[in-house]
Amino acid sequence: MRSNDQHPGLIVGLDSPDDAAVMNMGDDKALVFTTDFFAPVVDDPYTYGVVAAANALSDIYAMGALPQLAINLVAWPEQMEASIIRNVLMGGLDKVTESGAVLAGGHTVKDAEPKFGLAVTGIVHPDRVWRNSGSRIDDLIVLTKPLGSGVITTALKESKVEDIHLKRCIEIMSKLNYGAMRGACDIHPHIHACTDVTGYGIIGHSHEMAIGAGCSIEIHTDALPWMEGSLEYAKAGLFSGGVAANRRYYEEYVVYGTDMSDWRINMLFDPQTSGGLLFSVRADFADDLRNAIEKHSGDKSWIIGRVVAGEAGRVVLA
Repeated sequence: MRSNDQHPGLIVGLDSPDDAAVMNMGDDKALVFTTDFFAPVVDDPYTYGVVAAANALSDIYAMGALPQLAINLVAWPEQMEASIIRNVLMGGLDKVTESGAVLAGGHTVKDAEPKFGLAVTGIVHPDRVWRNSGSRIDDLIVLTKPLGSGVITTALKESKVEDIHLKRCIEIMSKLNYGAMRGACDIHPHIHACTDVTGYGIIGHSHEMAIGAGCSIEIHTDALPWMEGSLEYAKAGLFSGGVAANRRYYEEYVVYGTDMSDWRINMLFDPQTSGGLLFSVRADFADDLRNAIEKHSGDKSWIIGRVVAGEAGRVVLA
């Protein structure tokens, strides 16, 4: 496989853990490529399609780009009713259509467990690509969606979730990150880095942002926003296997500057589905960013930390 060094048009490729690959096509145009798919996190087929599509489209927004074209990726048990996959695909189509992109086909394979997602192509000006590695010391870290989807969907699998909590979680997972991206574009020169918070949890994605910038990130744990009900499910120990996997891999990069119970620590490693964008923004423009996000999305965002001098990739919990 070619790397960035071997192809001058490849802006983002194998040399960094960014959210998507980016190819400069000339004429002030770059193409952004990403793919994402997973097994069901909710019971309703249509909703599953919506959430999976929003999750895949998020990587395009995290690069500062607009989605243009999507292709279905489906792995499906052949004995399952055809109406189920039709509803999944309809949910995905509706969310792609909402994004302004075109759904133009896909590929299906047989599998023992259902899986669905998208391959997505977006477009952005080559000089306006956001990467997850550009943070600067004294930047503030802004998060655009509350955390907690992992424990809530796990509570669903255990038949222990309350309907009101699941409903709100689905609303959050289903919402496109377009409004947050559009708001950040209003102050583009002051956005130094961006990623989205998904399977690696807030710790994992903060670590990737910090290691790419060669510095540390301090997370203010009291400032973290949580979905309604998520802390109660965490106290009850309703964590997925992904929490343990994330903790095994990323905990060596964490400095605990404050006493925390084990369940609260686990929440920081909780894998998220279709989570929010995580921005590293010049400190004196953080409020401008939050105001612009609310203007374009109607939603709040939160300052959850800052970029500090220190060991590359270190995440300090304050």
